[in-house]
Order: sequence, then structure tokens, then C-alpha cells
Amino acid sequence: MKQLYHFCITCHDEVLFRDDEDIRNITNILALEAFACQVEIWADAIMSTHIHGIAFGEEDAIIRFCRMLKMRITKYHRNRHLGTGPLFDDGHFLLRLDGSNHILAAVSYVLRNGLHHGQSATPFSYPHCSANHLFCQELGKLPQEGVITSRRDIARHLPRRSEFPDHFAMDRHGMLIRNSFEQLARVEHCYRTPRCFEYYMSRLSGEEWQREQREDGVSDAPITLESMEQATQYEPIAKMLASEKGYNYSPSQRSDMDLCQIIDMEYVRSYGQASVYQLTIEQRRRIAGDLARRFHAPAAQILRCLAL
Repeated sequence: MKQLYHFCITCHDEVLFRDDEDIRNITNILALEAFACQVEIWADAIMSTHIHGIAFGEEDAIIRFCRMLKMRITKYHRNRHLGTGPLFDDGHFLLRLDGSNHILAAVSYVLRNGLHHGQSATPFSYPHCSANHLFCQELGKLPQEGVITSRRDIARHLPRRSEFPDHFAMDRHGMLIRNSFEQLARVEHCYRTPRCFEYYMSRLSGEEWQREQREDGVSDAPITLESMEQATQYEPIAKMLASEKGYNYSPSQRSDMDLCQIIDMEYVRSYGQASVYQLTIEQRRRIAGDLARRFHAPAAQILRCLAL
């Protein structure tokens, strides 16, 4: 029986994407594996260390999808960046969703993930998720249109022998666009109106969310930050709640991708190597000390960007 699930796969010790090309390819892999496993993606958030999503399908298909997603992204990442060994943590986080308010809470969590992790001032300013692709016309946003629509041209940007449906479309950079591979209309139906959508995107976590979920009359416990963050467990809930209010975001702070670009373009090149993974541990530790002095970046961020 097909059900709606929240899924999360995590990678705590390294970063999933180091530049825009990684983001494009990971997004494409997400779409291709969902199609191959007969899974519908409703929403996603691709973070630097983990991927959250809402998916509809048979439980076995969702499990297979998570496994294939990890395998395909790892293969891509290791081939491009010359790393070795596992990329993701063992297993995956899977939560079956039942009840309209439970579903609404889970979808909202995924869409607000960039905000919760202090990567954006609002859910809409984090670019690597589904938030900006909902209610576009009603909210005065230009819907993302596919400029690459022919199967032949799309195939040029995908791995060889990739299977994909005729309705897939890409942007001009070769990334599959979300309104061609995600069930965004189903998510809009969950929120009912654009005003409700905006309200839930800015609403603070608290008892009101849990009270609404108890009205569903299902046995499942209310979905909270604590329950959803079982998947990651590397950032305190108190910090995420503060980020929800905008306290931990600064436009001047460097993201993981910003720091990776500094490492790859400056330090890796200075050592005459093609990838950070070709540097010795001692060289990476030397770079870590220099980054801490130059940018005062958090130690955990420096370590994962250097794969230490």
C-alpha cells in the first residue's frame, strides 16, 4: 500500500556539494532515482550535510529509493572529487505520515530546513529546496520554466542511459526543475491557500502545531523539531529554534559551499592538486588552522569542508 513518508539521509563528516555543479547533479540524481524506484517526490531540501524529503510510494520502494540515492550520490561525489570510502552515514531516517496536520507539519519542516539550520533569513531565501516553487503565480513569483525540454537535449546533461519521462524539463544550466519532477500541486492542496502557506512558513514551533496534529485522531505522536531531527542530531534544538526566529543568520556568514570554494580554488591549487581529497591529513590540518585565523569559521564547519 502506498503511503506518504518523510525521509532523510545524512553525511555528517563531509559535505555533499562543494559547488553549483554538485547541486545540479545531486538534484538530477534525486529526480532520476525517484522515477526509477516509482516514488513520487512532494518536497525536498538539499542541505550541505543531509537531504530531507517528502515522498509517496510503497514502503519497500521508499527504502530502495533511499539506498539508491545514497549509492548514486556517493558514486558521483567520489568520481568527481577523487575521494574514497562511504560518504553517507549508515541507514536512513524514515517516518510514515498519517493525518492531514501531521503531513502539513512534516512538509513545513522540510521546506523550512534552511531556516532551521541558520542558512537563510526565511524559508524562501534558501535556494536548494521546494519552498520557492509553490503558489508562484499567487505570490507574485515567476514560475521556473524549462528552457531545455527535448529528450535529446536533456539526456546530454544526464548520466548515460538515464531513463526519464517525457515531462521532465531543465533550466539553462542543465538542472531538472522541480515543477517537472515534484508533485507540487499536492503540496499546495495541503496548505489550501497562498495565505495559509505563508503563515505556516513563518509560524514559530510550539504547542499550537502539536494541538492541531492531535486533532487528526491518529495514534502517531505529533511531529516536532525533536522528532524530525533524529535524522541529523548534530545541532542543538535550542539553536534551531533560535534560527527559526532569525537569530543565527547573518548575510555575511559563509556557507559550507562558500568555504569549500575558498579551499578548492585557493589552497588546493596552491598545493598543485586537483581535489582536497588528494591533500595529506597534515596539509588539511594546516589549512584548517589558517581558515580559523582568516575567517573565524566554526571548527565543525572547517573540518567537514576539509573532510577531516
